Amino acid sequence: MTVGSRTHPDRNLSTDPYIRTQIACARTWAGSERAASLLELLGMLAWVHSTPAGSSKVGGDVHYVSVCPGCVISRVALADVSGHGKAVSTLSGELRRLMQRYLPELEHDALMCDLNRAVQEGLDGVHYATMVAVGWHNERESLLLANAGHPIPCVFEVERKEWTWLEINPEPRREWPVGVPFGLFACADFDRTAVKLQVGDLVILYSDGVTEATNPAGDELGPEGLMNLVRQLDCSSAESLGVQLPSALRSFRGGAEAADDEAIIVLQRVPTLVITNPHASDFSRGFADVRSAT
Repeated sequence: MTVGSRTHPDRNLSTDPYIRTQIACARTWAGSERAASLLELLGMLAWVHSTPAGSSKVGGDVHYVSVCPGCVISRVALADVSGHGKAVSTLSGELRRLMQRYLPELEHDALMCDLNRAVQEGLDGVHYATMVAVGWHNERESLLLANAGHPIPCVFEVERKEWTWLEINPEPRREWPVGVPFGLFACADFDRTAVKLQVGDLVILYSDGVTEATNPAGDELGPEGLMNLVRQLDCSSAESLGVQLPSALRSFRGGAEAADDEAIIVLQRVPTLVITNPHASDFSRGFADVRSAT
């Protein structure tokens, strides 16, 4: 992609089989359709893979990527809605609105609480949603994670050449449920943690369609199966891992199509870019005058 090219605030990530795009400042990208995309954020690459189950064009997994107006904070969210149709469109619309509202904020508390309220009020009381959200502060080199009942991400530490789980920090006991999906309780809190990332480190976000995949014998992959799988793959880049993992999952399934929606987001810490004019009016506050830091 040409540096500084215009980006659409809500463009769908599935318009091409594979696209590479810089996310402009003050922009949000979203989708729930089939996608294979490499997104460039400040100090971070995000490979987005999304495959709705069966012949559906729109799945129950919704992914969002945004960059704040000051080009300092990026947020990535992956949500999994129980069901399709109205349930997905309701959460999708609210998530888009709230991601825009909270663009400048690194913390997820307000976003998560407002989404929980929106799911309770907007759905029929039967549907619910899980979500994992990460906020990346480029200047602090810190990743903040909040989790509402979603599968635990895994992280690759390049210095140790080791995959581990991005565990949630233990918190004092509260009077209301913690880490539960959206829509189940009016008063709920959400798991959170923070981690420093070095250049080359990887983080994988995924939906339960990944770990609930089954082989021809009917055995479920499970979290440990996923961990064993990624340990065998090339983790030199987000793109490389993001391309290999869906192929490895298909092999595990014996070549069968996924029975559930499958969404994978691979994040990679990369050397920081220097933006000489982050508020340029050209390119809708896009990545104008960008050069690699040396």
